[in-house]
Amino acid sequence: MRLAGKVAIVTGGGSGIGRGIVLAMAREGADIAIPDIQVLNAEKVADEVKGLGRRVLAMKTDVTSSADVKAMIERTRESLGRIDVLVNNAGMAAPPGMPFTNNTEEDWDRAFAVNTKSVFLTCKAIAPYFIERRGGRIVNIASIAGPLAAATMPAYSVAKQGVITFTRVVARELAPHGVTVNAICPGVLYTEFWQKLAAHIAETNPAFKGMSPRQVFEKRVADIVPMKCEQTPEDIGWAAVFLASDEARYVTGQALMVDGGCVMH
Repeated sequence: MRLAGKVAIVTGGGSGIGRGIVLAMAREGADIAIPDIQVLNAEKVADEVKGLGRRVLAMKTDVTSSADVKAMIERTRESLGRIDVLVNNAGMAAPPGMPFTNNTEEDWDRAFAVNTKSVFLTCKAIAPYFIERRGGRIVNIASIAGPLAAATMPAYSVAKQGVITFTRVVARELAPHGVTVNAICPGVLYTEFWQKLAAHIAETNPAFKGMSPRQVFEKRVADIVPMKCEQTPEDIGWAAVFLASDEARYVTGQALMVDGGCVMH
């Protein structure tokens, strides 16, 4: 129970990686707030958290809106009494590029609003509270697409690299106040976005012609993941638990690759 007595916010916690983080933290004793644009998803995961005996708050939140973000922080404090951990998980993938000129201006604007601007807004909203308390944990979910400069998803790749850089900026500023700020970079997960990307690869890359999206995904795992197996949302969840716990009290400004070895320097 590494997070016993703690309250964690997990944005976009109603599905995918977010759900994996929510359930891992709840199993370690945390009460959870789940702000999600898809509030029905958040409510379903909230029921799972209740089943684990934890308090939970599900709410509809647009993380690209400063007003929504401020209201979410205030409501969490009112309902759950405190905030110890902020996990910026909410995100989206832009339509595939390659060449990058296939992407529109709107693709880039949306990718940055949801993936990067949202992290700025939530960190800005929580920082005064954490500074006042002289402590807190911020975990930003980035992606290996950032350091790998993924040609298949330019807008998403650049936006997620921005999350990594912003993580370091905020970590440096908040370190004197006892607040740690880190990023996690997930690797290859079979999400709804990956299904669409795999279909695009099958249509445009002769090496994958005739393959189903799942077959494309499995081949990509075999080709680029040294461990030769796909990961799960829970893999990200347990990494987030560590960074949110007292065990990681001296870890800040880091981008942790949870990727089966895809990114090695």
